Amino acid sequence: MRNSRNPGSGVTWQEAEDTLTAAVEYLFALPDRERGFLAAGTRTGWPTIVRDLQADYPDDVPPSPQLTRRNVNLVELMLTGEHPLANAVPERHRALVGRVIVMQRWPGPDGFGWDLVWRRMGGELYNLARRQVLPATGESMRAAYSRGIQRVAMAMEQSQLSQA
Repeated sequence: MRNSRNPGSGVTWQEAEDTLTAAVEYLFALPDRERGFLAAGTRTGWPTIVRDLQADYPDDVPPSPQLTRRNVNLVELMLTGEHPLANAVPERHRALVGRVIVMQRWPGPDGFGWDLVWRRMGGELYNLARRQVLPATGESMRAAYSRGIQRVAMAMEQSQLSQA
């Protein structure tokens, strides 16, 4: 993860965002054991009892891509392990960071914009200094996201220093 142009330099903001985005992509590609359980129930004599018609689990699900051990290790390091690096993001801003990553990676029909993020977050954001939820702007959400990714970059740098 080191910057290849300047050996010895830290993890850049863009590298941290790209790594976190890749970990989210791999997390979504992991097999969904619950979906498999519910799909098995659709082939029994109880499909209407086991499966709700409004469920998020379609009957014909495309197979998930095969993940390498390296992909799974990245998910664990960044998101699901005992001390994931994404925990560097303040707890009250994790929903914002996750939402932005997903919206940037898989933009809907309206594309991506901070005004859309603002609407999806209800126009409010937790203020770390005042310790309360306050009305926010799209720009303040962009700044909070940027600070969150910077904290991930610093955690990644610390992680690399401890491994060296």
